[in-house]
Amino acid sequence: MKHVMCRKISNFIIGVVCVLSCFPIFILLVGSITGEQELMIYLKGIFEEQGQTYFVLFPSFPTLKGFLELLLDTPEFYMVFWNSVKLTCFIVIGQLIFSVPAAWGFSRWKGKLSNRLFYIYTILMLLPFQVTMLSNYLVIDKLGILDTHAAVILPAVFSTFPVFIIYRYFSAIPEEIYEAFSLESSSKFQLFWHMGLPLAMSGIKATILLNVIEYWNMIEQPLLFLKTPSLWPFSIYIPDISKENIQYVFVFSFMVLIPMLFILFWGKDEIKNGIGTMVLKG
Repeated sequence: MKHVMCRKISNFIIGVVCVLSCFPIFILLVGSITGEQELMIYLKGIFEEQGQTYFVLFPSFPTLKGFLELLLDTPEFYMVFWNSVKLTCFIVIGQLIFSVPAAWGFSRWKGKLSNRLFYIYTILMLLPFQVTMLSNYLVIDKLGILDTHAAVILPAVFSTFPVFIIYRYFSAIPEEIYEAFSLESSSKFQLFWHMGLPLAMSGIKATILLNVIEYWNMIEQPLLFLKTPSLWPFSIYIPDISKENIQYVFVFSFMVLIPMLFILFWGKDEIKNGIGTMVLKG
C-alpha cells in the first residue's frame, strides 16, 4: 500500500513538472492568436510600467491575423527561416561526414597516442564557445570567410560532441563480432560499412536529432560571425519586443518552434533509445 502511494505521488509530481515545462509553449500559442489590442491590455504593466500584468488561458477574441501577416506579408520570415534550415542541415551533414569515421578510428585504433588524442577531444568538448571564440574568429578572418554562412558552418562541422557519443557505440561492439566478420572479408571499409554503422545506428540517429535541436537555436556563432542581416538565422533576427510588434513576436516565435516540436515527437524514441543505450553501455 505504501509503495502504491509513493508511486502515485511520484507520478503526480512528474505530471506537474511536465505541465510546467510545456507552459511556455502554451503561452506562445495563446499569444499568437490574441489580437494586438487585447495583448496590450494583458501586458499593460510591462509596457506602461503601471497597472497589472496577467495572462489568460484563452483570448476573448481569437484571431489568426498574426499568422496571415507573417506568412503572406513578411518575406523576411522566409529569409531567416531558410537561413536557419541551411545552416542546420549543412552543419549536421558535415558532422556526419567527419565525426562518424573519426569515432570509428578512435574505437579501432588502440594505443597510447589514440587515448591521448581522445582525451584532448574530450577536453575540447567540455570547453564552452566563449573560450574558443577568439581563436575561431581569428582563423575565420584569416580564411576570408567572415560574414558568410561558411564562417558558422565550418567550425561546427568539426565539433567533438558527436565524435564522443558515436565512439561509445563503436567501442561497445564486442570484438568477437569483428573477428567473425573478418573471416568472411578482410576489407576494413566493408567492416565499417556493413558491421560498424548498422550496430551504431541508434547512436548516430540520436546524435543527429540532438545536433539539429542545438544548431537550430544557436545564437553566439551567427551573432559573432555574421554582420549582414540577410544572412541571419531566425535566432538573432527576432526584433526587440515593443508595443507595436508584440503579436508578431509571439507568432514568429511559435512558427520557428513548430519544426522542433515535430522533430521531438517524431524522434523522441530515437533519442531515448540512443542516449539510454549509451548510458547502459557506459
